[in-house]
Amino acid sequence: MSSSILRAHSPSPLGDGDRPRILVLLATHNGQEFLDEQLNSVLSQADVDVTVLVSDDASTDETVPMLARRADTDSRVTLLEPGQFGSAAKNFARLIRDADPTGFDAVALCDQDDIWLPGKLRRHFDILSTPGGLDGLGNYSAVSSNVTAFAPDGTRQLIVKNQPQQLADYAFESGGPGSTFLIRPEAFRLVQQQLRNPQSSANTARSHDWLIYALIRASGGRWFIDGEPTVEYRQHEDNVLGANEGWRQHLRRLAVIREGTYRADVANIVAAALEVADAKQTARLHWLATQIKTNSLRSRLRLARRARHLRRRRRDQLVLAATIALGIW
Repeated sequence: MSSSILRAHSPSPLGDGDRPRILVLLATHNGQEFLDEQLNSVLSQADVDVTVLVSDDASTDETVPMLARRADTDSRVTLLEPGQFGSAAKNFARLIRDADPTGFDAVALCDQDDIWLPGKLRRHFDILSTPGGLDGLGNYSAVSSNVTAFAPDGTRQLIVKNQPQQLADYAFESGGPGSTFLIRPEAFRLVQQQLRNPQSSANTARSHDWLIYALIRASGGRWFIDGEPTVEYRQHEDNVLGANEGWRQHLRRLAVIREGTYRADVANIVAAALEVADAKQTARLHWLATQIKTNSLRSRLRLARRARHLRRRRRDQLVLAATIALGIW
């Protein structure tokens, strides 16, 4: 592979006015069909200076040559040495470990097949940098948002993620699709530190976006979920998770719950969160870890009674309470 593909580019100096510098982490795998459209939507973001760092996971199509051409012709794109990681979460973990946020004002995550609305990054950076946050209760560490799912047949659906955050929803779900995340450099470094530690439970998490949300929330960071959709979220048969809406998706999620995978994922996220938790969150997480590990009828009923604190959407709270109480999670 030519060295030009691997060269790194330093962040450009601040552009005209107050244009923030955003580092975008893009994970790819056999993404040739939609990659150009997504990259164009990222590189044309309004009122920001963008640098894209790409990690490819064993693509066998034209993804890597496409990225190589981009890197050769656009200094804003850098392609890391392609590797074999086995999942989107592991590919993003590689990106997070290897990225250097120095000189950037924020870090974003990017999937290969979505489309970003033109003002996505600037809108979220303005929210992220609002002194005291929009509610005046403190600065935000990260921002995410609702998305609009769209399918090949033209179907469009708003996917709502900005229900009120609960005391420990981060232990049971993500703050939304990772493709909507914009993270302060200091919060990004917290996540990076955990993923660079081979002893951390963070390294066995199966969902990178859920992990990031949990680590930042557990450490005392404030997270804003924007009600304005900023990403066109493409639905197709190769999606890892998709929009998680519709009866087929609900049946698939129920099957995951019944086989114990979801409970194991929650236990792992709680363990990872405990490693960075502030004083306020530590006791709560220890209590959750104990109930999850015990999994007796008594512990399940304790958890079920607190389901309103463990998910944001009311329907999800009820389903979670039922599956825990019945012992099918």
